[in-house]
Amino acid sequence: MLEQAVYRIGANVQSNLQHAEQLLVLLQSAVNQRNWPLFRSCFSEDAVMVNLFGQRLTGPAQLIDYQQQLIDRHQDRVWIYQLLHLQQLDLDTFLINAEQQWYQRGRQHKVGLSCTPLYVAKRQGEKWQICAGNML
Repeated sequence: MLEQAVYRIGANVQSNLQHAEQLLVLLQSAVNQRNWPLFRSCFSEDAVMVNLFGQRLTGPAQLIDYQQQLIDRHQDRVWIYQLLHLQQLDLDTFLINAEQQWYQRGRQHKVGLSCTPLYVAKRQGEKWQICAGNML
């Protein structure tokens, strides 16, 4: 079951579910459009991620370099993210567990690669960014 926490931000009530989904949409758009400035904006400056090889990647520059190499090998594919689970840690931190599926560009079928990244997202002012987690 998908969990969410609701809290007051200014005059509006927003849920972390919406923030998590928006962050995944931005990440998906950035990867699929090969928009590296948008990709960079999804991560905090001190982000630490571990890839499937166990390599520790620190900061947006290393994340972009790794992601570009991965995407360059798979130009005919796009990624689709689906939120699986959201866990509130505190008012400014939550965990996102997502499913990441690869699809053939322009087609409706999956091409085999799938993973379930776990991201730690923190609020940075009015924006949410990934600060730690694992990635393909």
